[in-house]
Amino acid sequence: MLKIINDNSKKTANEIHSRLRIFNRKNCKYFIEKAKDNRDEYEEKTQNFIVYDNDKLVGGAVGFVEYNWYFLDLLYIDEEYRSQTIGTKLIKQIEEYAKEEKLTGIRMETWDFQARGFYEKNGYKVFAEIKDCPPTTICYFLKKEINS
Repeated sequence: MLKIINDNSKKTANEIHSRLRIFNRKNCKYFIEKAKDNRDEYEEKTQNFIVYDNDKLVGGAVGFVEYNWYFLDLLYIDEEYRSQTIGTKLIKQIEEYAKEEKLTGIRMETWDFQARGFYEKNGYKVFAEIKDCPPTTICYFLKKEINS
């Protein structure tokens, strides 16, 4: 008899992840090709770009590479350092990294009160949005293809 239960253990979650990865490796052309190169494309590679003013941390970009894309998880600049083109320099450095690594592109999300206009000014396009995530806020998903 089948049953569905709540199980929040890491062990069970890891087992489900493992089974899905095995399925994906057998059925996704991209993963099949990567396996020939003996590379595990499920292993994400952290790649952060941090900004200091002398020894003072003033911001940075935090992200990782997975599936041949750079996932920009966070980009933040202290308010007193904004309007000094630091964000643009960070984005350009991430794009250079993506070109050098021959990544397909860069993806990120931002909320309606954050930096959508900044990303669009730098050539990023909204490809999806979710309203009320969190409530009263719109979450935008943006991307820029680099080596397609």
